[in-house]
Amino acid sequence: MIEFVSRISIVCFVASYMVALVCEASRLVFRSGIRGAAMIGFASAGLFAHTLFLLWRAANESAVPLSSAFDWYLLAAWMLAAGYLWLTIANPRTPVGLFMLPVVLGLIGAAQLSSREPFPQTPATQVWGAIHGGFNLAASVAVAIGSIAGLMWLIQAGRLARKQAPLQGFRMPSLEKLAVTTSRTLSIAAWTATAGFLSGLVLNAVTRQAGLLETVPWTDPVVLRMGALVAWLVSAECVSRITCRRPSAASTAAWLSLVSFGVLTLSILWGLFGVTRHGVPPPKPLPLHSQHVPAAKAGLASGVSP
Repeated sequence: MIEFVSRISIVCFVASYMVALVCEASRLVFRSGIRGAAMIGFASAGLFAHTLFLLWRAANESAVPLSSAFDWYLLAAWMLAAGYLWLTIANPRTPVGLFMLPVVLGLIGAAQLSSREPFPQTPATQVWGAIHGGFNLAASVAVAIGSIAGLMWLIQAGRLARKQAPLQGFRMPSLEKLAVTTSRTLSIAAWTATAGFLSGLVLNAVTRQAGLLETVPWTDPVVLRMGALVAWLVSAECVSRITCRRPSAASTAAWLSLVSFGVLTLSILWGLFGVTRHGVPPPKPLPLHSQHVPAAKAGLASGVSP
């Protein structure tokens, strides 16, 4: 069993999720009596392999389990994949996979581009790191779910405005349910992102005091992108609250959720490709005897005795 688990790779659950996504997309082309069972089967297999992969990494990490950027993205993808499977079982006629599975695959792709090295940690940074990462994870998942609900609301509202009949075997949730989901996730994302940013400031102070990491300056990309994301999410939540009693409140919240997902995507890309000192260990000082080697070599090269 251990040998079987150790051989599970990202390709295993990515392939399962992709097959489930193809099954979801086939709803637009033809009807099938076994498609629902196939979607649930492949999604379950993917989630099972995904879970075993994370458990294996957690059990074999030399540092605190699942404490790298690589693991963080995989955890976010796992949460959305689990949500997709639950929604598909509960509402088999709702094409939620067309909206959720691309996000799951995108997060797994981001994980592949991220570092697998865990951050240096002490007992204090373990606590604050878990708080910081947990709030950021909750904010990202809330933004993703809110954007999916917002997009579905816009599609459903557009079809109703044009008086188009619903597609056969392709039923959307009610506008009221989608509007409530969008509004609540905007609020959750704003508060958890703010808590994640503030706990990150505390974590930076703790790591600096412990001497584990270099000081992360205010101009560092990770601070700028998280600050911009928090500012937007809080602003979006304020606008949503101000307009909540207007007839266009649901439409406004839907568009805000989509823009929030765009801001989150840009923030992730900035974090993946930007140069940052976040999580970088301080340079180790050279031994005292090695600091004189360059000077000695220079003296010999110039004919001057050291």
